[in-house]
Amino acid sequence: MNGALKPDHTGEPQLRCFAAALLVILLMLTSCAQVTRNDSLAKAAPPGGLLGEVREITRNEGLTAAREHLVAGLERLDASGGELEKRVVRTTRDPDLVLSDALAAMPLSARRRTAIAIVPGTRAGSKAKGDRTVECLKGAAEMSREMGFSTYFLDTEARGTVEENADRVALQLSEVFEKSDRVILLMLSKGAHDVIRYLQEGGSSLPAAHREKLAVVLSLAGTVQGSVVAEWMAYSSRPLAVTTRGFLRLSGQDEAIAMLRSVGTNPWHPEDMAEMPDRYPNLTWISIAMVPDGPDGRITEKLWAPYIRKRIEKTAPIYSPNDGLVETAASVLPESVALRQWVVPGLGSHAMPNGTYRNGVRIAPRTTEIGEEDLKPETGGEVISAYLRAMPRTLID
Repeated sequence: MNGALKPDHTGEPQLRCFAAALLVILLMLTSCAQVTRNDSLAKAAPPGGLLGEVREITRNEGLTAAREHLVAGLERLDASGGELEKRVVRTTRDPDLVLSDALAAMPLSARRRTAIAIVPGTRAGSKAKGDRTVECLKGAAEMSREMGFSTYFLDTEARGTVEENADRVALQLSEVFEKSDRVILLMLSKGAHDVIRYLQEGGSSLPAAHREKLAVVLSLAGTVQGSVVAEWMAYSSRPLAVTTRGFLRLSGQDEAIAMLRSVGTNPWHPEDMAEMPDRYPNLTWISIAMVPDGPDGRITEKLWAPYIRKRIEKTAPIYSPNDGLVETAASVLPESVALRQWVVPGLGSHAMPNGTYRNGVRIAPRTTEIGEEDLKPETGGEVISAYLRAMPRTLID
């Protein structure tokens, strides 16, 4: 449920000219700067894994062929066999349908003992428009409360580093596990980085009885294996990336660079990956993975601006079909993390609710419009309602 970071086009022509001149100066000053490349993402795709496969196909055969392989790979990784996808399409079509075995059909007493903790992603949108990501997720929190679930909207720094936010998450979740019988973590975009670090560090220190309460991680277009776009912006020595970092520094936005570096890194520690099933024995990981909707293997929305995406595609050392921010194969678990994983593919961009399911049903048909990228608070409510009315109770039993 993430809106895209988009430039503000409301300035006067003189300001745009000044900005252009400033960028030229920055380019002259910084084009020779040495940047140590982060190779974490390149190492995160071992041979035989879906992410490594689609990168190789992209390099040798192009995005269209890689997209076909990607879709088949997502089906292979889905331990639900497409069942959750079918269920959520039904509840999305009919806002009054509550499947009889769904979480939302549980007695109110059981719903109240089930916690939904929401971890937001990075800030999206200009300061003038506010933070659409947070507003949308707060709409999801309001809806889940109305449906009777104990709901917690975690406080994280919108453009903070993963290290900072993981500590915040750990502090807040300690109380959530203490008060609840079962816990569902819902995270969006960069929130995946914060949650993954928490699961490997802060969460590992919880008593075993509390770790057994973690039933579901619901990842909405999550940066589960890092973001190739963030890595390029943070580390590339190409003129556009260097100039962007220079502008961010001069405008007092160093925290944005630190955030990009953080998200442009694979969040998994090799020594922790194999331990996840033992550490969280009742956990099912649900990945909502956005497949590019264009026939050429690219997204059709203007997310992040087509020009920037084209430069990244041409110059990034690693690349594969992506939603405009995250490679689709990087928004699911790496195969070396042997947790049970259900995958629901969508078609579209990182602004997930604007997309569709594979049969053409819009993900948020009542609160989004074709061609309108900005999301509303009620969009978050529509999406979480569909999932709570579809996800089976067996996930928490």
